[in-house]
Amino acid sequence: MTSNNHLNKNSLVSVVIPTLNRKGEVIACVQSLMESLYQNIEIIVVDNGSVDDTVSCIGKLNDPRMKLIQSKVNLGAGGGRNRGVKEADGKYLLFVDSDNVVDCKMISQLVDFLEENGDCGMVGPLMLIKSHPDRVWTYFADISMYSSQAFYKGYGEKNSKQYSEKTLTGHIPNCFMVKKTDFEKIGGFDEKYLIMYEEADLAEKIKKCLKKKIYIFAKAVTYHDIEFTKANGYASFRSVERAFLTARNRVYFMKRNATFFQFIIFFFIFNPLIFFYYEYHLLKKGEFAKAGSYANGMCKGFFL
Repeated sequence: MTSNNHLNKNSLVSVVIPTLNRKGEVIACVQSLMESLYQNIEIIVVDNGSVDDTVSCIGKLNDPRMKLIQSKVNLGAGGGRNRGVKEADGKYLLFVDSDNVVDCKMISQLVDFLEENGDCGMVGPLMLIKSHPDRVWTYFADISMYSSQAFYKGYGEKNSKQYSEKTLTGHIPNCFMVKKTDFEKIGGFDEKYLIMYEEADLAEKIKKCLKKKIYIFAKAVTYHDIEFTKANGYASFRSVERAFLTARNRVYFMKRNATFFQFIIFFFIFNPLIFFYYEYHLLKKGEFAKAGSYANGMCKGFFL
């Protein structure tokens, strides 16, 4: 890699950050971007109708590279990103969740990777946990097209440079870069997801429509501001809405991306097992509203 001699040091990178009621996190994210060694950037924050003082705090950041877009309604993660891209002038699009602090060299490294690897349609960094920077959040993510089971490898592992510098992956959550021309060719994010699965869906479109690959470049790093827990086993949904969206989006994702044979296997075998697994645990814990919402979401997914 030629990270000290950028192949496209004059190419503009548009950083798009959707946010909702995350004042502290988004300010820290933007400040880390402003300190990037790659200075030719524009930072586009899309506020999805925050009711805290996110907007006023963002407005106080004195940097000509900042753009703030205010939406009166919650466009969701995909919708917020699509809205930000409409204002983007960069050759490259860097999508960053608002609860990230990026390493100062990350943008330079991702730009160089995209330019040096013509088969790359999306690249993301190694993701570490902000509160435990020696611990991995994710270095590989994929979804089985038979079971719909998501795989996130590396969580909680100590980062001892054990990963290949260049790793093929199924999709990239949280933080990744694409070329704007590629993003426009595939029509951007599917806004029906609202949250969850929209990143995996975008990666599938890149692989299938553009015949390009998805990579993690482990030399580049971002720090995800998320609680570090060692919990395992069943964990309840955070809200009734989350239960609904998880079930609905799982089915919708499989409808869009699995082959006919894969979807038949999912529909008759894995989906019933997953449904009864969640319903059993939710009802056992007395979370009846979430159980009903999950069932409703699963049904809605087939007709979305």
